[in-house]
Amino acid sequence: MAAEAQKGSWGPAGYVAIVLGIGILLGVLVALGAPPRPGPPGPGGGPGPAPPGIARIGYLLSTLDLVLLLSLVFVYTRTYFETRARFALGLVVVLVALAFQTFFASSLLFALFGYGPGGLGPFLVLSYGFAAFALTLFLYLSLD
Repeated sequence: MAAEAQKGSWGPAGYVAIVLGIGILLGVLVALGAPPRPGPPGPGGGPGPAPPGIARIGYLLSTLDLVLLLSLVFVYTRTYFETRARFALGLVVVLVALAFQTFFASSLLFALFGYGPGGLGPFLVLSYGFAAFALTLFLYLSLD
């Protein structure tokens, strides 16, 4: 994998920058197109909405996390097919599970179904930020 990354003119940092750019662009589009606050609570009520600024940052970061996870799935799927290493296959399974967890815990999904994260809003955004940092580092190290 490292040999392939060095064959290209971009190198690992260039590929990570491209993935981050795509993730941030999609995140901005989602944040601008999504409702700033969820509608009325769904069945049985739910916690109140997060402030609009925090909600939009949450949309951006959760979208970025999904893009990073999907790029890691691509990297390790390719690695598995090249090497047939069971470890790479295990990583693909874990990364797909994390992608589903990120999608279903997304602030955007809460808003679309009329639920707000309530008082968890700032903490969810903080966790999305830490995840984005860790996934970016993981992607860089995977390509290096």
